[in-house]
Amino acid sequence: MVLRRTPLHALHRYFHSAPHTASFSCFTSEKKITGGYMKSSKRIKALFFCLAVAESLCHAQTQPSQTSLNLTIENAVEKALEGNRSLKQGQLTLAQKKRSSSLSWSSLIPSIRGNASLSNTFSDKDTPAAISIGGSASVTLTPSLYTAIKGASLNYEQQKISYETAVTQVELNVRKLFYSLLFKQAQIEVLQSTADSAQKRYESNQTKFRSGTLAQMDVLNSQITWQNAKLSVESAKMSLENDLATFKQLLGIPQETLITLSGNLEDVLSIGTISIEGIEAHSANVESCEKQLEIAKNALLATRFSAWGPSISASYNYTIRGDTKNGLKNTDYGTFSLSLSIPLDGYIPWTNGGQSIANQKDAVANLEMELDNARMTQDINIQSAIKKIEQTQDSIQLRKSSVTVAQQSYDMTLSAYNHGTRDLLTLQSASDNLQNAKMNLLSDALNLITAILDLENTLGVPFGTLSSY
Repeated sequence: MVLRRTPLHALHRYFHSAPHTASFSCFTSEKKITGGYMKSSKRIKALFFCLAVAESLCHAQTQPSQTSLNLTIENAVEKALEGNRSLKQGQLTLAQKKRSSSLSWSSLIPSIRGNASLSNTFSDKDTPAAISIGGSASVTLTPSLYTAIKGASLNYEQQKISYETAVTQVELNVRKLFYSLLFKQAQIEVLQSTADSAQKRYESNQTKFRSGTLAQMDVLNSQITWQNAKLSVESAKMSLENDLATFKQLLGIPQETLITLSGNLEDVLSIGTISIEGIEAHSANVESCEKQLEIAKNALLATRFSAWGPSISASYNYTIRGDTKNGLKNTDYGTFSLSLSIPLDGYIPWTNGGQSIANQKDAVANLEMELDNARMTQDINIQSAIKKIEQTQDSIQLRKSSVTVAQQSYDMTLSAYNHGTRDLLTLQSASDNLQNAKMNLLSDALNLITAILDLENTLGVPFGTLSSY
């Protein structure tokens, strides 16, 4: 009987030995090899199977769960206001400005200090060490304290305007993008239908060409038309995916979330005449300019106070002295000082103080002109938006007429097809014309709702004020 060294038998002994060792004997007989090999093979397969199952379970657990959301336009706005990251950053900045404003009076609190000292002369061992303990309080009052406190309050109010503007802008973008996504979804359906019809025409033309009833040039033209239609579908899908990614970012939700939009652009077509009678405009841009002007005027006052205003400083120091032998009982005294300082540079035009005042006056004058320009721009934008709305509503009436004509043409073609006087391709062409007419109508509906949203934003009124959509 021949003995030989076998790795399989070693593996078999490894799985059965307890505890495992770093080295082991691997000698066995020929008869034992066969049985050991079979058992080891089964155990190895079982081991690999268990490892594969465990890996798949771990992989499944680490995969992010894909959630889905069914959103109306109001749900989308709520999601954005809760989860938008830019708004969260704005909230932090607003909280900082509020804290600075609420604590701006802290400049009136006196500055308080304490001190203590211990000193000794090593050459004279009989002399006790000197001890000194004291404290001081000081405060400086200037007219600039008033402008500093007011400036902190104005900065907080300015930040509130900026934050409210950011909130309005996010809501505006969400509403516009929501309607744009609805339009693009409908557009893809129409483009896909057109591409399918172009493919059928191409296939039909191929059949006619093989039978000799159609020229090859017509086949090539139909092929190009079909390929262009397919490219249009792919381009529209890519545009939709990009807009969906932007939409999810606005809402502050993960990109892997599946979104279903609940809404219909056709509801916009029922919007009647838009009127702004009785509505007072509150443009965020105008309000921001007004607040900037207030801040500049306060800065001018602060500059004047700095150049002309006196300052009063008061301080009090109290010290207790003693030594290590007698304690803190030897001497104690306090000092009080009061000083008044009046700057004179501001009265001289060519000094830094005088130049600072002149520069700040120019800044106020520039902001006053910017405010006037912002008010004029607001009026122009309002009138422009109203004209665009009226023009779009007129276009919608024409589009509705085109849809009616296209519907009649399709109905007549369908009737003729049912009677055998029109072929399938003619019917498909009539159907495509009807779908294109409907898409043109929806395109105008998108333009209308976009113009209304822009007008409401310019007026500074809540969205939905001018119409219910």
